[in-house]
Amino acid sequence: MIYRKFSPSAHLAPFVECYFVWEKTEPLNKPIRIESPPSAFASMVFNYGDVYQVANEKHQSLMAPSSFLTGQATHQYKLELAGRIGMVGIVFKPAGIASLFGLPMYEFSDERVNLIDVLGTPIQHLYEQILEATNPLARVRLLEQFLNRQLLKVGDTFDRTDYTANQIIAQKGLVNVGELMDELYVCRRQFERQFLQKVGVSPKYYARIRRIGYLCAELASKRWQVADWQDLIYQCGFYDQSHFIRDFTQFTGKKPTLYVKDNVELTNYLS
Repeated sequence: MIYRKFSPSAHLAPFVECYFVWEKTEPLNKPIRIESPPSAFASMVFNYGDVYQVANEKHQSLMAPSSFLTGQATHQYKLELAGRIGMVGIVFKPAGIASLFGLPMYEFSDERVNLIDVLGTPIQHLYEQILEATNPLARVRLLEQFLNRQLLKVGDTFDRTDYTANQIIAQKGLVNVGELMDELYVCRRQFERQFLQKVGVSPKYYARIRRIGYLCAELASKRWQVADWQDLIYQCGFYDQSHFIRDFTQFTGKKPTLYVKDNVELTNYLS
């Protein structure tokens, strides 16, 4: 099983975190379940493998469309996969989809919405091209061309909301949102409305999502042992253990020690 990331061109970097390809050449011998904490990113995904199911706070079991948009995940979610795995996607910066496509992102939190229903026939044409492409890089290039056309259509829509949300990403959620707004000389109430529109959740909640998402990614990728990750907790701004356990359990559905022992994130399946 492979999972590869590709960087966007410089002019798209304010809006796009990366492209990804996730494939397995041979069908799975048996179904697998993959869990994921909220990542703080939204995405567009094109599935050319077998259909799979998603379970989250909103949906006990949801069949993922062949091409879909997903907004902010506010809690951990699960993927149930069987058969062939093959998908390519765009991982957007927090306000990237709203800036490029003008969509109200609060409507897409914890959802996987059919992209054709949202953006129309161009998506069907793009999906057919992805099916015809013969390698991962060709599929990624199709996605980049799609975004280039959209950027030319809408122009430079990067604004203070994009800047603030990207700062929260860059600083791993360790920001004082009030101070950021003061630096930008914006009305807080108006800014919070704009942030909800472009990102899908409030600025403070988004910072919490980013902090937990970063911490979980570190725990999964480095195979931290319980005795060794106190430093990581402090690095992520948790100076009170009870506060950390409460936040962690709220977002992942598991206490930290159980998560480290039993997590079944994608990292576990990659060589």
